[in-house]
Amino acid sequence: MTTCPPTESAQIKRTPSRIDSITRAKNERFDLIVIGGGIHGVCLAKMAAQSGISVMLLEQSDFASGTSSRSSKMAHGGLRYLEMFDFEQVYEGIRSREDLFKRMPNLARPERFLIPIKRGDYWFRFKLGIGLTIYDLMSRGSARRHKWIPGASEAFGTQADLAGCFEYTDGLMSDSRLVFEFLTAARQLGAVTLNYAQVESCKLDNSDLSEVVWIDQTRSEKHVSRCKLVVNCAGPWATEIKRDRGQGSDVKLRYSRGSHLVFSTPWRYPSLFLPLEEKGRYYFVWPHQSGGTLVGTTEREVSELDLDPQPSPDEVEEILKRLERDLPHAGLNRATLSYGFAGIRSLPARPGRLNRAGVSRLSRKHIWELKDGVLSLYGGKYTTFVWTASEGLRLVFKRFKRALSELPDPYDCLPSVVSESERTRLVSMVKSKIAVSDDALNRATSRLGNQVLIYLDRPEAWNEIAEGVLNLEAIHAIEVEQAVTIEDLLRRRLELEATPSHGIAALAALERELGKVVEPSIVSMQRGEYLGRIERLMGVLGAHYYPHPGR
Repeated sequence: MTTCPPTESAQIKRTPSRIDSITRAKNERFDLIVIGGGIHGVCLAKMAAQSGISVMLLEQSDFASGTSSRSSKMAHGGLRYLEMFDFEQVYEGIRSREDLFKRMPNLARPERFLIPIKRGDYWFRFKLGIGLTIYDLMSRGSARRHKWIPGASEAFGTQADLAGCFEYTDGLMSDSRLVFEFLTAARQLGAVTLNYAQVESCKLDNSDLSEVVWIDQTRSEKHVSRCKLVVNCAGPWATEIKRDRGQGSDVKLRYSRGSHLVFSTPWRYPSLFLPLEEKGRYYFVWPHQSGGTLVGTTEREVSELDLDPQPSPDEVEEILKRLERDLPHAGLNRATLSYGFAGIRSLPARPGRLNRAGVSRLSRKHIWELKDGVLSLYGGKYTTFVWTASEGLRLVFKRFKRALSELPDPYDCLPSVVSESERTRLVSMVKSKIAVSDDALNRATSRLGNQVLIYLDRPEAWNEIAEGVLNLEAIHAIEVEQAVTIEDLLRRRLELEATPSHGIAALAALERELGKVVEPSIVSMQRGEYLGRIERLMGVLGAHYYPHPGR
């Protein structure tokens, strides 16, 4: 079993460069090659490395660039899955949610939700009360028990005809930061991880080793790496991994696009879980990490995959009309609409009646399949990623004839996780040496934990570059988290793209730091691409957009 490395300056500074990682990828034979840099792939890779298994991870785009940065940002059990009698999925979701609250409080926290009940809607109130009672029983504790609040809540000031509302607890999380937490841990434990490394094919050779052919897209170079077992965690693209033996997967996937809108108006009420009676679905209104309000999600079946899916104009209209009807005085309208995003969910199609139903009625339960030397994951819910990755690692252990008693604790060795008392001590330590604002330091320590200490001897790292963001976050994103584009930084590492200003004020500082490792002319081109994409997105949203003078 590999022990957790200390979080110290020397440890982080020894993080291998991309060239070093590619050299290892070409010359070493690995136990595992993991395809896919979303939450399931990086969690499994981290746990495998923690177990002493040599592992390489390849991601065709940027880490977390797919569904893992485009979720609803909720750590939840899946209350609506009870309607489909998917009790196992709900139980796993609730237990996973509680583990995240306890073990990763800097990136996941409980959140109170209210569900309005119209006067006279006795059946919905009865049905929901039963569901919430089951939810409580699965939570195994009194702290999360739901309750009934009679009368109209202040959060529904525009809905006078309410009998009351149910209050229950789920959670909110930073989805992309969770990915980079596990990714950084995997690298510190010895895993080779490469983004912009597209897998072209997998094949078994005569000795039953797998050969993985992949392309380094940053240099347009093709490479071949060998391993004992391939683990396919490519999300929606899992069925598209080419194999030179066999007929491919027996599992068929259906795809659902969920779109969300972000408004600059802060949400100062309890989060809302609102029914769509005519569609048999629900949507949510809750605080967004940008300081505004997040609303979603839609659910549209799609047949084609897009590396960068966007909300469609009719989805935008659907959400805006719903808000105008349900919350007309909340300030959530086109004038305050500042951002939007969409993600693709992959849903395994199982035999039976539900296979012919709409995607909103399909189970989120995942499937692991071992075939032709490839262990593939189909589907999977974000909140339960640790359960799912642990299940996959058990199958790896079985394949390698290792005792299941050796399975590691998935939450050990995470670099940013510190207790509140430790974080307070950390803040005091930094402030005794560096002049920095409280807001910026609190943000940096909550996202990077003790890792901020490695920048104490780099004065330029403590400059604020925009909206309480320290330059050290950008440096860390490039040197440790393998960001290679402006979008990597603003969208997934610093999470500034979703703010009303889209992080444009930070562009100069980001170009300067990224230009140290990427050709400056390429960085300048990336800047133009980023601003152009934001402009096109705001056009789809029909929202106001004021290009930066440097456009």
